[in-house]
Amino acid sequence: MKDRAGIWFYIRHFKIHSIFLRNFLIIVCLVTLPVVSMSAAVYYVYNKVIKEEVGAVHLIALSRLRDMVDMTFREIDDFSLQIASDEAVTRLIEEPHPEQSNYTSYKQIQSLSQKITPANKISGQFINSIYLFSETNGYVLASNLGLWKLEWFMDNGWESEYNLRKANSNYWMLNRTAKMYIGENEPRQLLSLFYTAPLGKKGKGAVIVNIDTERLGKFINNVSDNYLEDIYIVDKNGTVIYNRDPSLLNTNISTIDPLQDLLQQDETQPIKKSVNGKIESITYLNSQFNDWRFISVIPLRLYQEKDAYLRNYMFVIFAGGLVIALLLAWLIAARVFQPIRKIISIVENPDKWTSVELGKQEPHLNEIRQIAATLIKSHGQRLELELELRHRLSLLKKAQNVALQSQINPHFLYNTLETINWNAIRLTGGENKVTEMLTSLSRLLRLSLESPTNLIPIKAELEHVQHYIDILLIRYKKSFSIVWEIDDAILSCQIPKITLQPLIENAIYHGIKPKQGQGIIRISGCMADGHIQLEVADDGVGMERERMEEMNVAMTDDYSEPGDHIGIKNVNQRIKLTFGEPFGITIISEKHAGTVIRLILPAVEQ
Repeated sequence: MKDRAGIWFYIRHFKIHSIFLRNFLIIVCLVTLPVVSMSAAVYYVYNKVIKEEVGAVHLIALSRLRDMVDMTFREIDDFSLQIASDEAVTRLIEEPHPEQSNYTSYKQIQSLSQKITPANKISGQFINSIYLFSETNGYVLASNLGLWKLEWFMDNGWESEYNLRKANSNYWMLNRTAKMYIGENEPRQLLSLFYTAPLGKKGKGAVIVNIDTERLGKFINNVSDNYLEDIYIVDKNGTVIYNRDPSLLNTNISTIDPLQDLLQQDETQPIKKSVNGKIESITYLNSQFNDWRFISVIPLRLYQEKDAYLRNYMFVIFAGGLVIALLLAWLIAARVFQPIRKIISIVENPDKWTSVELGKQEPHLNEIRQIAATLIKSHGQRLELELELRHRLSLLKKAQNVALQSQINPHFLYNTLETINWNAIRLTGGENKVTEMLTSLSRLLRLSLESPTNLIPIKAELEHVQHYIDILLIRYKKSFSIVWEIDDAILSCQIPKITLQPLIENAIYHGIKPKQGQGIIRISGCMADGHIQLEVADDGVGMERERMEEMNVAMTDDYSEPGDHIGIKNVNQRIKLTFGEPFGITIISEKHAGTVIRLILPAVEQ
């Protein structure tokens, strides 16, 4: 209170000459004038950009819609003219008795029904049906209902319009409603396109394409925003061909507010009109395919809301800036800016602000001390989290290694036991083969389970593989043979146990066995470029190049999924977890030529 009293004393005593008051007014002006100027400039520029952007986006959206509809109706036009010029269509129109029930007539009608059904076309998604009408015989062939006599055909309301316009036009359109099936509750809203047929012969018949207006609306809404745009499609006379409001169809836009004078405007410049107190942006474009015009009406409520929000925002900024200027000037004049400098010091060098230093600088609990304590605590927590993360990643790698090792596919064990059982039943007179298989299986399991470490010498791994091969040779007899090409120099090097057995199993079951004949498996190993290179090659069925590339890409995954070749993926991941990413398996295969599985390992001695 004494401070404030002292400040007010100097202001009353020195008035405008007071240094405190002069500094205060200068700071207020320096802060408020830029804020006011920037706010006004931002409001002007932003408001102008919004107006231009709304107009540009509106025009682009309508242009995209026009191009899509033009392309679609061009497709309909080409398809319809193709039908009208077809010789089979001409024969049907000129045939006096198409209803004759013989096989040839039936096949011709079925073929025509397929021809007039659009397939794999964009327009096909909203075409309801296509009719072929013949005046010669009075029949209608519908793509969805087959061949009918016109007076028996349920949708025949278009006949009067056809009779009225056929003499003067080769093409016209008609918005109408119709029921096509008995029992329909509500009639369908259709836009029917009439093409006289055959081409160049008026008064013979017509091709009638019925477009489902509801489907057309969905198609248009996929291109435009149904919640913002109101789309009108009108012909050269201003008659509405399409709008989502069915009551406006076949009316003239001169009766629709605010579209009365639209067609006299420049098509590239959106106009804005006020309708019932709401501002709307209206744009129209001429079709590049026919004489249609596309009109889009967008309520600018979003623009108005943004404009009001911007004004309020500028006012808030101005008011806030003025208040901040007054407070800032007062704080600077009162020389209380020192706490901010302390905060900056704490942020820049948190290690300096220990608990002891913090107690010296700020002996009482206040904002500065609270901020400093929070920053120091956060800094310590971050260091602890980094240590914890490293520890958890190490545990995760170990757990993943154990999990992958436990996924070795045991199918060969089950198959071996089944083979032993079969031999025991068949060879009742002697137990030689059973004894051999039991011996090999016992040694195989002993080597697999008794090793206390994950890494074993390659020599021990080869012994393990030999026992496995002995079992398979008894089971499959002469289905395959083994060729060994192992360099003695690598026998003492380390390898993850149970590495080669899954690869040989894969070669037999996916390479040799499907081949249905004698096969050869070649197991080779040597030093190459300072690393150990092991290969298991077979002359089996091989695989397609795409499948090979897919499997090699799968080798980069961090886990193995159940399915074919899980043993290969398992071995690959165990190698990478043990020795690192540069090492692992590569598959080389060619269809009908065989497969080579290549392992690259570091030369690690026991």
